Amino acid sequence: MSVYTRLTKEELEYLLNEYDIGDLADIEGINEGITNSNFYLQTTNSRYILTIFEEPNLNLDYAIKLMEHLSHHQIPCPRPFKSKDNENIKKIQNKPVAIFSLLPGKTLSDTTPSLNMCEQIGEVLAKIHVNARKFNENYSGSRDFIWFNKTYEKLQPKLNSEEERIIKDELLSLSNIDFNKLPLGVIHADLFRDNTLFINDKLTGVIDFYYACNGYLLYDLAIVINDWCLNEDKTINVDRKESIIQSYNKIRKIEQIEKDYWPEVLKHAALRFWLSRLHDKYFPTDGEITHILDPDEFKLIFLDRMNNNYSLIF
Repeated sequence: MSVYTRLTKEELEYLLNEYDIGDLADIEGINEGITNSNFYLQTTNSRYILTIFEEPNLNLDYAIKLMEHLSHHQIPCPRPFKSKDNENIKKIQNKPVAIFSLLPGKTLSDTTPSLNMCEQIGEVLAKIHVNARKFNENYSGSRDFIWFNKTYEKLQPKLNSEEERIIKDELLSLSNIDFNKLPLGVIHADLFRDNTLFINDKLTGVIDFYYACNGYLLYDLAIVINDWCLNEDKTINVDRKESIIQSYNKIRKIEQIEKDYWPEVLKHAALRFWLSRLHDKYFPTDGEITHILDPDEFKLIFLDRMNNNYSLIF
């Protein structure tokens, strides 16, 4: 993720003294994403990922326990390392910090995914949903409908009249929909292309579980479709969508009620990221390296989902 916190050699050496993973050899900031400070950490033993958590509203205990759980069920996700006193989370500059295994591969970022990649992401998402059924933690998430409304209110002075009207109308519409009727479980809630790792066409990792929470499973699928299946005009690419949906459905059967709710869920997922990107644009976090994503991309995605009644038929 973007680097917001600069670390001294003394701070790093003091931190590593609390672990049994070798001495400091090198560290390099990772200039991707927008939420946390991530580093490649090289010790005399191996190479790791060091993450400093900048977002105060994350439920880190939930996210890290979830990664432990999923890694034990053969889901390719980062495995957290415990300190000598058996803790997953330590402090540096008064901020939470954790160290993880480094997975092989590179993020897709702006790469257009192949149908084979889409098939794999549908499969791994379904496996996350199925294998997390025995995960006993419960967390409703930091970006619920209260967050939607508070973020809209904060953004109002920055919005033009058209944006204000569109968002207000959609929030009213969403408030009248009972999403709790849909199948619930643990969701990743941020499974964009840049939160996956590939070597050539082979999926090697799923990362960034820090917005994971308990929610309705179809929301996770809509987030994936809205990012992985974009045509140039922000409409949904049918072939990629069907590849994801079909591979997902082989592992977790999509229910009829989910098919019925699909158009509304696509809008809900698109609005979430339009609002969060608007917030990051107008209220950015100060940092050494920052990477602010364009909110207009998700405005166009939302407008397309609003104007087209997409169906979930496969």
